[in-house]
Amino acid sequence: MEINDYITLKLTHSIHTSERLSFRGCRRRWNWIFGHGYYPQTTAKPLEFGTAFHKAMEKWYDPAFWNKDAETRLTLAELEFKNTCNQQKATYLKDREGNIDAEVEADFKERVELGVGMLRYHCKNVSPKLDRGLRPIQTEIEFEVPITDNNGNPIWCKCDSCWQLWRNSDVGRKDIDAYIQRARDDDDRKWWQAKGYDDPYKFLTDKWYRHKWQGLPVAYGGRIDALMQDEYGRIWVVDWKTAARLSGQEEGDSPDEFIQLDDQVTSYCWAMWVLGIEVAGFIHHEIKKAFPLPPEPNKVKRQGCWYSVNKQQNTSYELYLETIREGDPVGYDSGAYNEFLEYLKETGPRYYSRKQVVRSEAELRNAGWNIAMEAMEMIRPNLPIYPSPGRFACSFCAFRQPCIATNRDEDVEYLFASSYDVRSRRYWEHTLPSTDSKGGQ
Repeated sequence: MEINDYITLKLTHSIHTSERLSFRGCRRRWNWIFGHGYYPQTTAKPLEFGTAFHKAMEKWYDPAFWNKDAETRLTLAELEFKNTCNQQKATYLKDREGNIDAEVEADFKERVELGVGMLRYHCKNVSPKLDRGLRPIQTEIEFEVPITDNNGNPIWCKCDSCWQLWRNSDVGRKDIDAYIQRARDDDDRKWWQAKGYDDPYKFLTDKWYRHKWQGLPVAYGGRIDALMQDEYGRIWVVDWKTAARLSGQEEGDSPDEFIQLDDQVTSYCWAMWVLGIEVAGFIHHEIKKAFPLPPEPNKVKRQGCWYSVNKQQNTSYELYLETIREGDPVGYDSGAYNEFLEYLKETGPRYYSRKQVVRSEAELRNAGWNIAMEAMEMIRPNLPIYPSPGRFACSFCAFRQPCIATNRDEDVEYLFASSYDVRSRRYWEHTLPSTDSKGGQ
């Protein structure tokens, strides 16, 4: 078969960004997750915020509705968000026979209000300004591209997982059966019996066939939030993230080093390049899990102001200015708010951060080579597995207890049996797209 045939049939050793990050962080943890399929047991949340918000953003940037009026698009996006939240809540209630405590119910309502507020702020205030001149081409693009070595040759993997995937596939079974039939026709059954086998099938499949088998192609897979085209015809990979705290510098500044070195969106650009789509670079858009609110009026006038000048409040320069002009024109005209307005304008709360980064052909080529080297290391037979302890990394690792037990030569099987699930499918095969960000990644 051709490489694309393997990809179409999902017969690949697929590597995603999350696995690359795990591999670099700690090989022991990586092996437990991606080698053995261990996942920590977690309590289901009534609202997967990032998933619901992603669905809303997908609707707002739907190319089919991009030319419609903004109010209609916002209504559709808001409806998509609320419907997704309600579906998540219904699933949560079903798993608990309709029971939900007051605290969880309150948290659910609070997060729905948060998402609606964030969505309205983005659609009314941010998108009209930053998306001017941009047109979405497609949203939610899944891709799988072959990883090749420096000479352009495909990389093949013969690990146990790939062998089982091939052996259980229709194509694999037919190929194995054809090979076995040829062996039965050409060889004497007594020879196999002398080797201790009643039938050559198992010997041939486990020894001869697998030895001659070339393996499955190694591929890089992922999911792109959107592709957008600017007024000059250039195509950009777009990545949306929601985070409690924004990373990087102020919007409009030069991209910081983290964004320049970010290999997730750069690898997405490389994948599009491999598929023949010439992309200019990527747009990394972060959205804070908050939205500006009008300032609360004071009960009494303070320092000539009827409105709070507390720097801890969630507001914005534009919204605050509009409120005081209407609610306290005397204070505004007297200059009582000048200092606070200057603070909001220069260093006040930020609710989004957009970085638009150009990627050259050399950067894409090097990104592809880095992926290839990492992939060849991951699939290397008898790869050394060892921990990479670190004060910060270990503090947030879900495998702390098994790791400590392993260091003590203790039996960790009971830990995995009691506190971890064994999954046959990787998380990206069943997890819905999300905007949730961890540390800006």
